[in-house]
Amino acid sequence: MEAEEIGISIILIPHNNPGRFKIRLERDLLPTLTAHPSWKFQVIVVDNSDDDKRVSCEALESCRLSYICERPGTNIMYGPAMNLAVQGSHHPYLVYLCSNHGHMYDPTWIDDLINPLISNEKIAMTGSQCASGDPSNMGFSSHLPRIHIQGGIFAARRETLIAHPYTNDHRFIHWGSDIYECFQLMSAGFQLHHVDTINSVWRQTVSSPERWKYVHDDSE
Repeated sequence: MEAEEIGISIILIPHNNPGRFKIRLERDLLPTLTAHPSWKFQVIVVDNSDDDKRVSCEALESCRLSYICERPGTNIMYGPAMNLAVQGSHHPYLVYLCSNHGHMYDPTWIDDLINPLISNEKIAMTGSQCASGDPSNMGFSSHLPRIHIQGGIFAARRETLIAHPYTNDHRFIHWGSDIYECFQLMSAGFQLHHVDTINSVWRQTVSSPERWKYVHDDSE
C-alpha cells in the first residue's frame, strides 16, 4: 500500500477529563498527524463526560481535520463507546488512544502500529501484548493464548472490529473489555502483534519512558 493510500481513524473516549484530553490532543496526537502529511486521518471523539465536564474539540476545528464528536449524554462505558466510534469511522485502520494517560516521544509510533496490519491480514490488533488469565473465565476456550493487547493504545482493522464488535455483556463492557475483545479475535483465528516501541501498562508507572516512542502509564 502506498503512503498516500493510508487512511486512519483515531478514536478518543474522554470521560470527565477535559484538561487531560487537551494535553493528549495537542501535545501527543496533533504533532503525530502533522508528521504524516500524506496520510489521511479522521478523529472520532465519543465524549462519555457529564454535561459540565465536556471536552473541547476546538483544536480539531482549527486544524481543519476531519472529525466527529459524539456526546451520548451519559457514560455508556468503554465497549459501547468503541462500537459507536468504529461504526462512525470511514478509514480501513483504527488507532485508539487513551485520553487520560499517555506521552508521545516519537511521532513514528503510529507507523509501528499500522505497518504490521498492512503487511499481514491475519493480524487484527497491534500494541503492547500483556499476559491474561484463563480464557474460559470469559467463556472462551482455555486453549487460546493467555495474552491480550493492553487497551491504553492500540491499532486494529476497521472491518475486523465491525465483524467482531466489543461485547455488550454488562460484566465486560468496561473493565476487562480489552481482554474479552482480544480473546474474541483470537477465537476467530486472528493474531495479536506486539510492538516493541510501544509500552502500555495498567495502573503502573514506567521508568525511563523516553526509551519508547509512546508510553501509556500512570505517570500523568
